[in-house]
Amino acid sequence: MITTNIATLNINGITSTTRMQMLRNFINKHDIGILFMQEVTHPSLDNLNGYTVHYNIGTSQRGPAIVARDNIELSNITRMPSGRAIAAEFKGI
Repeated sequence: MITTNIATLNINGITSTTRMQMLRNFINKHDIGILFMQEVTHPSLDNLNGYTVHYNIGTSQRGPAIVARDNIELSNITRMPSGRAIAAEFKGI
């Protein structure tokens, strides 16, 4: 059986390169396949190599995101119009 590690994290709008490196280290250390994030600012996650980022940034310029390893297929990605929520399906869940 193949497992996928899933985590959630409030990043409070990471903007510094040091904190981005800490995020990359966290993802790699824990072998995270899918990461649910809150308080994301759009450009902050564009350079997570090997991962696809699905954003839902609201009028406050912050919002949730789902980060998935490139080999993980998410479907039925749904974004709440207010920018307050995002959902996706993974293997029927």
